[in-house]
Amino acid sequence: MKRIIYCSQATDAFTPDDLLALLGAARHRNKPLKVSGLLLYSNQSFLQVLEGDNDAVADVYASISRDPRHTNIRLLMDEEIPSRLFADWTMGFEQVESEDLRENLEGFTPDIDYPLVNPDLVSNGVVAQTLLTLYAKNSAR
Repeated sequence: MKRIIYCSQATDAFTPDDLLALLGAARHRNKPLKVSGLLLYSNQSFLQVLEGDNDAVADVYASISRDPRHTNIRLLMDEEIPSRLFADWTMGFEQVESEDLRENLEGFTPDIDYPLVNPDLVSNGVVAQTLLTLYAKNSAR
């Protein structure tokens, strides 16, 4: 079993309808592959965790990497895991506001552009996993 965490920057701002369409497509794709995870979106930036069978997660990540709707893709974690953090989530989702980040990330400055891509904020997979886990505890599936 594998966990991948990555961050990326949207090439254009996503509207609420765009985000719902993205979430629906992700859930539709992930369910038969038994891939689970969580996607955070804030100020044109994404932070996502994918979990599941090694090949399925690698294939989903490869497909995401080719998606022209985002750029500046940075792999933060790619590791074997004994169990999932998001076992029942075909794809959880949270749109994160600056105030939410300020409360959950020490040192966050609201003036940061693309906060979920900023290397000073999300510098490695452990920080990213902590942030995703915090949101998982409060998010609907």
